[in-house]
Amino acid sequence: MVKKSSKTKKNKKSLNLTVLLSLIAAVLVASLVGIGVNISIQPTDEGYTAEIEFSEEQLPAAIEGDQGEVIEDYEVPTVEEVDGGLFEDANTGLSAEDGEYEDLGASVETFDTSTPEAFKNATLGHCVYASNKYGAQCVSLARSFWYSYAHRDVSTCGTGMAKGMMNCADQNAGDDFLIYWKNDAAQIQAGDWLVFEGGQYGHVGMALGPVVNGYVALLGENQGGRYCEGGGAATNIINISIKNLIGFYRPKAYIKPAPKPEPTPTPTPAPAEDKCKKREVVKGDTLGKIMKECKGKIQWGTAMNDYANHWYSTKLNKGHTVFYGWSHGTGYGLFYGDVIEYRAN
Repeated sequence: MVKKSSKTKKNKKSLNLTVLLSLIAAVLVASLVGIGVNISIQPTDEGYTAEIEFSEEQLPAAIEGDQGEVIEDYEVPTVEEVDGGLFEDANTGLSAEDGEYEDLGASVETFDTSTPEAFKNATLGHCVYASNKYGAQCVSLARSFWYSYAHRDVSTCGTGMAKGMMNCADQNAGDDFLIYWKNDAAQIQAGDWLVFEGGQYGHVGMALGPVVNGYVALLGENQGGRYCEGGGAATNIINISIKNLIGFYRPKAYIKPAPKPEPTPTPTPAPAEDKCKKREVVKGDTLGKIMKECKGKIQWGTAMNDYANHWYSTKLNKGHTVFYGWSHGTGYGLFYGDVIEYRAN
């Protein structure tokens, strides 16, 4: 599998990975702040564009619509891994270590988060900066969602990296999100914010549907969209492998109600047996009584004999007619406990 990078005009002049890693090592600030290491990198004119490893096989994505319907043949690039860029607040120089920034409301764009579909429609194709020194990075989009939805900031837990977002999961979730981990991947639904490791920085984006064959449709920034001034790339959609998933956050407003249990079907009672076609002989039965019940009146003589000759025993003396027996060689009479059947012929 070949590892490819998304390209922009400015990328042609950008530092190669070896030089970039050397630069990072040279300016690494080795002071621990909360959980993780606070990384500070001097911005360059080029910004930071994600390294993207595309899959050799392009697979259709499953994207959930606003009414819960799933489009299973949505065509977007299939990606194995995204190594995104850095996050550092342009006003304070903090890499989301404690979630407290100056001028947050003025510097972070807000979008419609009423549904995952609404947020997708509001941000798709846009460069969302969220006051990030390094431009439209994946954490920038997450920061705008957290501010738009929960009216507070998201933290990279002092790392400046997307993959650091799960290091302080309780802080990021607060009272507004549920926390899930990699072993919960089968539960992923539209609106969940997925955090990936992999590469140097990891990646974060919003799921747009369920996991299908190990991949999930992901709305995110700096994952191959159009070039953004100041760094990164505009919001787009990819179909990404969950092999590097760390965990995810679910906005509580997106919790789907538990499906109502299917009502236990009431068994349809068997139709009452037509006692004028088949019946069990009980004490007190006479053929006259049966004839009145089924014919509406008793007819003696030849009519009674003819009627009796149509009732056959199916239990005590199978194949023989009832009652007509003492005057006919094929009959034997009416007996308690027998099951008799009326035959037209």
